[in-house]
Amino acid sequence: MSEHEHGKTQSESDGIWRWLLGGLAGGGIILGLLVAAYAVGYHRGQDHHGTRAASVATTTTTATTTAAKPAAVGAVTPTPALIAQGKTLFASAGCSGCHSLSGAAGAGPTLKGLAGGQTTLTNGQTVTADDAYLARSITDPDAQIVKGYGAGIMAPAVAGFDLGAKPADVRALIAFVKSQQ
Repeated sequence: MSEHEHGKTQSESDGIWRWLLGGLAGGGIILGLLVAAYAVGYHRGQDHHGTRAASVATTTTTATTTAAKPAAVGAVTPTPALIAQGKTLFASAGCSGCHSLSGAAGAGPTLKGLAGGQTTLTNGQTVTADDAYLARSITDPDAQIVKGYGAGIMAPAVAGFDLGAKPADVRALIAFVKSQQ
């Protein structure tokens, strides 16, 4: 091979390596963006779920599903300490991403005026957002879906919190929701 041909081969080799490294770098960037988008979507899903949860929370426990029952929380009397604990949980779990406290529409129902109110479910049933309904909506969000919202958003968002095993946290969240009148 002549020097000229060898130089061309070296140049082509450098071009291939640059192309491969550029492709790997570009792929890494795209993969990183996809992972970040998934993480943001997951958290927004919680928020969306939270909003839907509020809508779902307006339904009663009269509808039946095959889902497991949440831990019994009993009647919740909103005390300042319990409301504060619920507010902290609401903020730290990202519920505000989906549920507003102002009455504004969101990915999920607003929590303003939810507790004790009437809502219509996707199955056409009208229910009351009593303590039992709110507890079930928090621990089993897909059990009763509020009309205008979809299933499968809040459940994955709250799965990691294992709220079914934390009745004290559920009571605090219910107290907070009840305070949003």
